[in-house]
Amino acid sequence: MKKISYIFIILALTAMSCTKMLDVQPTASISTDQAIKDETGINKAITGAYYSLHDVGNYGRNHVIVEDLAADNLAWTGTTRDYLQIDDNLIASDNGIIDGIWTSNYDCINRVNNVLERIGGIEMSTDKRNMYTGDALFLRALSHFNLLGYFGGIPIKTRPTLDLSSINQARNTVADVYKQVIADLVEAEKILPASRPLGWASSYSATALLARVYLSQFQFTGDASIAAQAKARADEVINNGGYILAPAYADLFNGNTTESIFEVIFDAQNYNRLAQYFFPVSLTGRYEVSPPAVFVQSFQATDTVRFNASITFDAKNLPYGIKYTDVTSGTDRVYVLRLAEMYMIRAEALAYTSGNIDDIRNDINTLRLRSGLAPTTATTYAELQLAIENERRHEFAFESQRWSDLVRTKRATTVLGIDQKYTLFPIPLSELQTNTLMKQNPGY
Repeated sequence: MKKISYIFIILALTAMSCTKMLDVQPTASISTDQAIKDETGINKAITGAYYSLHDVGNYGRNHVIVEDLAADNLAWTGTTRDYLQIDDNLIASDNGIIDGIWTSNYDCINRVNNVLERIGGIEMSTDKRNMYTGDALFLRALSHFNLLGYFGGIPIKTRPTLDLSSINQARNTVADVYKQVIADLVEAEKILPASRPLGWASSYSATALLARVYLSQFQFTGDASIAAQAKARADEVINNGGYILAPAYADLFNGNTTESIFEVIFDAQNYNRLAQYFFPVSLTGRYEVSPPAVFVQSFQATDTVRFNASITFDAKNLPYGIKYTDVTSGTDRVYVLRLAEMYMIRAEALAYTSGNIDDIRNDINTLRLRSGLAPTTATTYAELQLAIENERRHEFAFESQRWSDLVRTKRATTVLGIDQKYTLFPIPLSELQTNTLMKQNPGY
């Protein structure tokens, strides 16, 4: 039985409280009037916002782990009991991992809101202004959307939180959050450059994230016109983005960059700890999480390419994930968006709206053939929907996709055996204690 909890925003208490202030003057951000006073300050503030994606509560570790651990691609095998709660879907509102996810995303939102609040009064070229504004809107949309996936309706933040006067804010509806996320991405799509270095959002990064958001919104509303929007954005990235599928699946983790639409870049100073948490103790890791037998055995016998690039075994025959291998320095790349997902988004949008079956099969087979697999045998819409679910499970293993996939398609109750109300995490206790307008999710 799998059950889930929510992560809520750590707003600050006063000196009487032992909790941190939510969104108020994030430690590493450049957000004061003194810091953001010219283009250099804007550049530093945006860089700081991107660095917030490195946080433990974000792509630096827990967002990546929780997506598979709350589902069925990872199991708890370590010592951190907060992970056990997530694995069992029996999450308490004071779970530190969930709290960290909430806080990290709102930290990013606050950083970019500080930029958006001040950029209008700073002299710079139109191209630079558009680029920095697009960066801020993209990151705000990504953070709001990730929070939406875990918690449902959340407070939408479009102004910086600078003091205690604005910490009390009620939850917005799911529909309102989708509206804000889409508005931010549509604007970012218009003003971001079409091409950027790895780790920086481009206009196609915004388009690709829009495809993901529209697909999620379609599954929430059932409105076929929204599925058409998801397909159109996926089409745009596939046909015009200039991205190329890595020739071999393993290339994705061995230096190939042609498929990456947006990823988080880590280095020795700004590192992640994913490999450390995946690797067994015998290989100097913590082995906090590992692929369970049910997932190991779920790969087709012929799906050796993806299996060998995702899972291996130590000398004691313990399985562990190997998409992240830099235990020492933590510099492994972490994908947020890559081209393969656009094929799966297009296929899913068509499969749930009675689209052309040959087109759906072609998109599925594009990924299967890349990994040396025979074409799918699915022929009906129901079969194709399950084929897409299965393809995504193995294509994006350990890439922060599985939980969202099952919740989006309302398959979590069947696959994981959980009650529908637990497909949302609990709002963190720290948020409930500091925000008098916050309401807990049902069931917690």
